Amino acid sequence: MTQLHIKTLKCVKKDDVIGKDEVVVQMNGVTVSGPHKLGKGDDVTLNTLRPFTNSVKVTLIDEDGGKDDTLGTVTITDTQAGIGTLTAFFNALAGADYHLTYDVHAA
Repeated sequence: MTQLHIKTLKCVKKDDVIGKDEVVVQMNGVTVSGPHKLGKGDDVTLNTLRPFTNSVKVTLIDEDGGKDDTLGTVTITDTQAGIGTLTAFFNALAGADYHLTYDVHAA
């Protein structure tokens, strides 16, 4: 089994026009962190460690009063173990851009 260490999340450009985004980090559809209130230039240290096997899908969701917005999904694999700190980019929506730093550890 492998472990994903999610280090930080940075908002380069927020999704919401008014106020801050309320961002949730999910692994394979299960919330592992958040919601975090983030605006342009904000970042948050997550320091979240979760086990996975083979690969895991990490998704960022901006929770809204109505329909939530998916900011993007990346697939992280166990072959990334030992590489060091990596960055995943979440920019599926034209108005949003988030950077998540992480590393993968072989267990």
